[in-house]
Amino acid sequence: MGAAGYGYAPMFQVEPGWYWEQRRLPAKDERTLRLRGSRSGRLAGPLPSLGELLRLPPTTRVTWGIELGRRFRDELRAADRAGTEVASWQLDEILAEAARSQGYRDLTRGVLRGLALGRPALGDRAQQGLVWWAHTAFALATRALTPELAAFWRILNRAALGLIGEEYPEFAGSPAVAARSQAAGQRALQHAGPVRRALARKYVAGLTPGYRLSPGLGGNTRGLPRAEVNRWRDQYVQMRAAAGVAGFAEFTFRFENSSPRVMQDVLRTLARVL
Repeated sequence: MGAAGYGYAPMFQVEPGWYWEQRRLPAKDERTLRLRGSRSGRLAGPLPSLGELLRLPPTTRVTWGIELGRRFRDELRAADRAGTEVASWQLDEILAEAARSQGYRDLTRGVLRGLALGRPALGDRAQQGLVWWAHTAFALATRALTPELAAFWRILNRAALGLIGEEYPEFAGSPAVAARSQAAGQRALQHAGPVRRALARKYVAGLTPGYRLSPGLGGNTRGLPRAEVNRWRDQYVQMRAAAGVAGFAEFTFRFENSSPRVMQDVLRTLARVL
């Protein structure tokens, strides 16, 4: 946590991108891995394509996921060595595909493990971070437990300092009704087994300011005046706080959501409730 009361937590994505291309470690660190008996040299190159990964055996998918998560930790280690204070990390996100596909869960499970544990041979210690959970993946919490799902929930609980459920209420009608509807993911965790109940206690309500309108994002779809938007948001946040969330997160401070006035309105609401 910085002197001003905030911390820097870089955000990483499971989906293909720059980190999939190759491992980027200083030569000294690669030598250290070899000297300490690491067999990860075979994982230094590009990850298989996503389609190929999903066809590989589960243990192979998890192994590549771990390597990807470790590459994210490599970035944090490099920042730390350069003098940048990094408070934690963020993972964006548990995708809707994870609710439908074991392959995505295997990959995500590996990434969470790699992020949380890093490369101990290079001095990494266990570190929890903030894991975002797509609203379209909330159904995952209601699935009957299997050994594979149990392993997924265990590593998620171990890795997550906070589990940020993305909520997209439409600013219309009763805020109380909307709050109950949007809490589906939190409620499903609360009514499940002990590991998922532990995750429910870490549940953070993730919200957008509501002015950037797009299908599925909710927000001020009725074109309410600013004062009414603020009143509706205040009541919604109060209802979610009463439901026992661990906190609130705001995202999508872009486009119409990025004006200083909108940002100030949102932060005032959170300050009043928190």
